[in-house]
Amino acid sequence: MLVRNTFRITRNASLRRFIATRSFPALFQSKIAVKSSVWPSSGIQNQPKSVFLAGQRMHNSIAASTDGKSIPDEILDMPIEVYHEVSDGFMENILDQLEVIGDSHPEVINDVEMSQGVMSIEVPSVGVYVINKQPPNKQIWLASPVSGPYRFDYYQNEWVSLRDGTKLLDVLNTEFNTFLKGEQANLHY
Repeated sequence: MLVRNTFRITRNASLRRFIATRSFPALFQSKIAVKSSVWPSSGIQNQPKSVFLAGQRMHNSIAASTDGKSIPDEILDMPIEVYHEVSDGFMENILDQLEVIGDSHPEVINDVEMSQGVMSIEVPSVGVYVINKQPPNKQIWLASPVSGPYRFDYYQNEWVSLRDGTKLLDVLNTEFNTFLKGEQANLHY
């Protein structure tokens, strides 16, 4: 019974692949060239990429930023051990600072927890902030209930969004300062 079901699954997967390549051959045969681009704030220019097949899977997940701008070599060449050291230090530092704010202003920050590289910050008036490590991309991601999602890379000793140059600490300070009503969050690393 097990062998028969395995064969059926394999046969169906093969059949789906066959139908897809017959129905959409252009997807698997067309060539797409990736254009070069410039990151305006630093003048870094991306060299033209090689041509690849559209059906080919990309295995280097940090080869392009989300808007097609080039990624500085400082980010690409960072060893994973350095990423973990820097991101862990950053997360622990921010956790400590947010716990202090939460202790003195429980109406602003109700709870702060961190587990396995994921920090959740409960702000009763707006919802939950989530800050988490993304080791495959060497990034820290922020999900803000106020401003939405962000992806930050460690560049020139700061966590910066390659999309628009926004700094992670600036986003957090700006948003938490609106909740503190007169006081300053002043999160720093």
